[in-house]
Amino acid sequence: MQIATITVAVATKNDKYCVMKLVEFIKKNRLYLDGAMGSRLIAMGFDTNQAELLNITHPEVIQKIHREYFESGSHLVYTNTFGANSKKIADKKLLKEVIIAAVQNARQAAKPFGGYVAYCSGPIGELLEPYAHLKHEDAYEIFKEQAEIVQELPVDSVVIETMSDISELKAALLAYKEHTSLPIFCSMSFSEGGHTFTGAAVGAFCLTATSLGADAVGINCSLGADKMLELVGELKKYASTPIFIKPNAGMPIFRGGNTEYDTDANTFASEMTLIAQEGVSILGGCCGTTPEYIKKTIENTKNISFTIFNNQIDALCSPQSVLELDSFKVIGERLNPTGKPLLKRAITEDDFDYISALCIEQAEDGADILDINAGIAGIDEGEKLASIVKRVQNTVALPLQIDTVKTSALERALRVLAGVGVVNSVNAERESLDKVLPLVKKYGAYVVGLCLDEKGIPQDAEGRFRLAKIIVDAAKAHGIDKKRVIIDPLTMAVSVDKDNPLITLQAISLIKSRLGVRTVIGLSNVSFGLPDRDVVNAQFYKLALEAGLDFAIINPKLKASENEFALNLLLGKDEDCRAYIASRETAEKKMEIGSDALTPEECIIKGIKSGALAAVKAVVDAENFAMIIEQDIIGALNKLGEQYEQGKAFLPQLIAGSDAAKIMLDYIKDKYIPDGGSDGEVMLIATVKGDVHDIGKNIVKAVLSNYGYRMIDLGKDVATAQILQAVKKFKPKYVGLSALMTTTLDNMKDSVKSIKEYDPSIVVLVGGAVVTAEFARECGADIYAKDAQDAVAKLKGR
Repeated sequence: MQIATITVAVATKNDKYCVMKLVEFIKKNRLYLDGAMGSRLIAMGFDTNQAELLNITHPEVIQKIHREYFESGSHLVYTNTFGANSKKIADKKLLKEVIIAAVQNARQAAKPFGGYVAYCSGPIGELLEPYAHLKHEDAYEIFKEQAEIVQELPVDSVVIETMSDISELKAALLAYKEHTSLPIFCSMSFSEGGHTFTGAAVGAFCLTATSLGADAVGINCSLGADKMLELVGELKKYASTPIFIKPNAGMPIFRGGNTEYDTDANTFASEMTLIAQEGVSILGGCCGTTPEYIKKTIENTKNISFTIFNNQIDALCSPQSVLELDSFKVIGERLNPTGKPLLKRAITEDDFDYISALCIEQAEDGADILDINAGIAGIDEGEKLASIVKRVQNTVALPLQIDTVKTSALERALRVLAGVGVVNSVNAERESLDKVLPLVKKYGAYVVGLCLDEKGIPQDAEGRFRLAKIIVDAAKAHGIDKKRVIIDPLTMAVSVDKDNPLITLQAISLIKSRLGVRTVIGLSNVSFGLPDRDVVNAQFYKLALEAGLDFAIINPKLKASENEFALNLLLGKDEDCRAYIASRETAEKKMEIGSDALTPEECIIKGIKSGALAAVKAVVDAENFAMIIEQDIIGALNKLGEQYEQGKAFLPQLIAGSDAAKIMLDYIKDKYIPDGGSDGEVMLIATVKGDVHDIGKNIVKAVLSNYGYRMIDLGKDVATAQILQAVKKFKPKYVGLSALMTTTLDNMKDSVKSIKEYDPSIVVLVGGAVVTAEFARECGADIYAKDAQDAVAKLKGR
């Protein structure tokens, strides 16, 4: 296919024809993207620490690279704006000039070919809260600044690329959706196991991005085409948009003083052929690829058919996992403060450890979804709800249900919800439908519809069915498919009216058979006012399942079971509940948990910082403190590390566990070691010059500090001269260097060389997304660590 055959009008400000043209093109044709920008600039001898500024200082160079990709057959090029954000370019005026120049350069190159231009928006370079300081709202503002500039420029789309955190991806996607009218492509970078280092899964990314309106989803960077092929299947399974794949030219290697890649253009094109045969319709290259790679890829794939995926899999997701709605699901109800004084206090005082412990316990007990409720008088419910969502979604790998009657609080929570969740709830009142359903549609959520209106709850099953139909019809009018509507026919207490359980069961059957939608009930309401409520709840659970119930909001410890007295009660055969009450000998048991009885290991594994001090105080004394450190604390850290390696724990758990361990170690040192203990062996750590990403470095720092190392953090974007100056000052035994961008590998090499020339005995450890074991050897480093736990293991042997 020759690019000259494509007729794309050169866009001008707000040219909607061109915008629609690209969207239509990708529905009918295979789209070829460009290759790398950064590695091309390095090959031409440029310092890429401020690559975006080259748009202004060397526009002819940037235009030349764009033009070469068009000449090779690319239909679309990315602007040279990967790091064009206010965290990297603080001067707002300069930032705007850079973005305008970048678009002009790409458009100038595209003009003779009738090609497309996509504005490239990369990650900010900092991890979002709760395990770093960057707020979701601040991340949104950073992307909004770019969006407001881009909306006025002649681009055909926005590409949000190389993301590793779904929360950051969502902040970017919302900013560009709300402040531009452009098509948006989204891609994340994954490791071989199909997760990013924050734990984000391929399927979860795909569902989240498409539910928010992404026009195409893809994978780029980190991996070569051979390894990326292994992840295409997961992307295909959940995609309802075109898919794009933009791999590296293999992995970087250091050879003859230069950074190269281990996959040549012919091999790359052969591997891309296999990806094209999977139906992928949009192909390009990332780090290390050149116009030759794109040209050969086009030659190999131009005649292969492709698929526009339109999967409609019913699924919720957290950042870490996907929950397909193919069977009955349990919604954990215990994060509802009604009648729970300890939980009320935890919400009021921001005791997120207690809240997280409740969530972890419910997950361990078998909950599939967690209901999140912060409905307490006298607080800012929106702020609390959003804060809880941020913390919980990075603690437990379960989808969330947002439970509030306040639409303002609902939207604040939905904006920070990373994944596809459930809104609880809407009802059949016109005001509720008009306020809630637009939010459900905008944020791509599922919704619980309550069978009530301004007249209250109907007293018969037919009346509840009628209200259910009103909700389903209204959802359809807002563009919400009925598969995303879950109807709650409502459960009333049997102690109030003996017929209440039967009405609910009849309503479940009617709604499912006539409307074909899922049903849910807050099951424990049925036993209100009775002793031993779980006995009644368990029997009602069994009856509801038999009636076809799809979800139940319950304590996940509850199991469906039979009890003769409870059955008669629920079937309306026990007037005034007398027989059931007479059969019970014990009073209702309260089910609140605390963290004061946890062991040190449990605090570390579950990441419960608030219980750490009490846990260690309960077991440590002057005789056993060394054993407690070695077996309980270090042992638990090692166990958590193993879970992380196995994909059973993720980044937030690793950081929280390390924090809990630090609390315990600090207490033991202060109490039982007179001088506070040794400061530990000194380790300097830094992200190398030109790289503003310090997420991985911060994780390594947090984990190693709890293994006794004295960590001295030099920060990010640190020049070799600064590192060497710190080496001379602190005389460390170890130096750790991190790099996320391939364009900074040469700077890492220079830093390693300078350190070794100054003192060959210093152990240099290197790591980061683009660093490999081979590169570490070639540049003279002593240790390559793929992550924090790998660093712990390898440093133990030094």
